[in-house]
Amino acid sequence: MQQSSESPAAADSSPGAVIDWAALGRIRELEEYFSADAEGFQAAIRAEMATITALPAEQLDKLALLRVLEVTNGCLQWGFRRGDAEALSADRTRDCMRTVIGFINDRSIILPDGGRVSFSPAVIRMIGEGQALYREAFKRNDAEARRRYFAASTAQFLVYGKPRMEAAMEQIATAFEPLFERFWLERGQRWIRPYLAAQTTVDSGS
Repeated sequence: MQQSSESPAAADSSPGAVIDWAALGRIRELEEYFSADAEGFQAAIRAEMATITALPAEQLDKLALLRVLEVTNGCLQWGFRRGDAEALSADRTRDCMRTVIGFINDRSIILPDGGRVSFSPAVIRMIGEGQALYREAFKRNDAEARRRYFAASTAQFLVYGKPRMEAAMEQIATAFEPLFERFWLERGQRWIRPYLAAQTTVDSGS
């Protein structure tokens, strides 16, 4: 791979963070895209980042919550399909899927305490576009759509940044442990953390 861990910081990444592109290239689901065309895939990620960075901070906070829910549910669903020992029952697995898909379809998150997380019109459009891209990538098995999906997914983690994502993971774990159980919440966190580790915070005073 033609990458360097000394790559300069992306101007539109999480404030004060330098992206380690080589570390991103070692993430299993991204390896093929960096190996095939590291420069082109970086450009695709940066283009997605530019769009996300334009959103207000409060919308990024909310999107981080949704991303944690999506990842947790995805890990749980794959665990059930693989027949993992820790997999939930078929009924509980369906409940998790229906809950998260319901949030995505309704463009809002209903918290167990009755609170509602709502999104701006611009973010609602973005969520819809993400759904359409997911269907192209994984339901219709389109290779280029899958590449765009992973570029967009990576951009989300990079723009949201580690502090915001850690806060979102903590909030979702506290609110939704009865639904997902601790094991699958932690599995989702482990899936996310390599993306967060690929950013290094720079001391602006140095």
